[in-house]
Amino acid sequence: MTQESVPYHGLFINLDRSPDRRRNMEEQFAACGLEDIYSRFPAVDGASVSLPQSPLRPGEIGVFLSHRNALAQAIPKRQCVHILEDDALVTPHLRSVISDAVNLNVFERYDLLFTDSVVNCHLGLVKRMKKSFGKVNFPETGTFRLPNLNLIDLGQIFFASFQSYVVGAKSLEKMLALYDGEIANGLKIPVDIFIQQQVLGGRLKAACIFPFVTSGRMEDVVASTIADPGDSARPSIMVMAVLRYLFFVGRDLAYAQRVLDAATKGPRTPTDLHHALMMQVAEFVMSPDFEFDE
Repeated sequence: MTQESVPYHGLFINLDRSPDRRRNMEEQFAACGLEDIYSRFPAVDGASVSLPQSPLRPGEIGVFLSHRNALAQAIPKRQCVHILEDDALVTPHLRSVISDAVNLNVFERYDLLFTDSVVNCHLGLVKRMKKSFGKVNFPETGTFRLPNLNLIDLGQIFFASFQSYVVGAKSLEKMLALYDGEIANGLKIPVDIFIQQQVLGGRLKAACIFPFVTSGRMEDVVASTIADPGDSARPSIMVMAVLRYLFFVGRDLAYAQRVLDAATKGPRTPTDLHHALMMQVAEFVMSPDFEFDE
């Protein structure tokens, strides 16, 4: 697929004070042969913005405005745009999968197409995702094509993150209007929750590619945990990052095991027989021996 035939472009959001993250993203794009598609978009530093009417923290304001401004920059091209944050993990599959989504008219049905997602700790959901992942035929050579993957409609159960998503060409101005309406009302909620509300409210239509063709860099979660060891929520955040990574097409299970071991090796709160029985149920439900109507 030549550069001229690629029907979309990409922007990764990056703060000026984060040159290491910029360098990491640019190195990933180069390694995946994607450097001709993606370019940097300078993020808004929320600390430099004064919105006294907003209850959001400066970082949340900066993220919201960064996504809004990246979308505004994309509008003149009248082309689908893939917007990423600078802690994303990318793969060579992006070019073929997103191009297929455009050429197969996926954006006639959806405004947004997420390339990965958080994964809720819902036992039935995780089991279904594991079963679906196991049915995917990984290409021996070359890259995935969209027909090899699945699309999960997010209209009823929205669980996507806002780290990596594609906006259809026909939906650019529609999304920008929603953003600007929220900004005019005082920016009351973070951008990911705002988009979730738009999808569940029927104002936007969204789907997620599965298995995921991007993920979050677990190194960033580990680094933040080391930097703030007093935060009791950090092990839980690390475990959630591993769960998400397990459904990524580029997963490294040995690496995931090391991160998971590091997250769970510390002192644990004592449990009881009730907990042990629930864990026994959960293990059997996740095993191939348990069957249920889908």
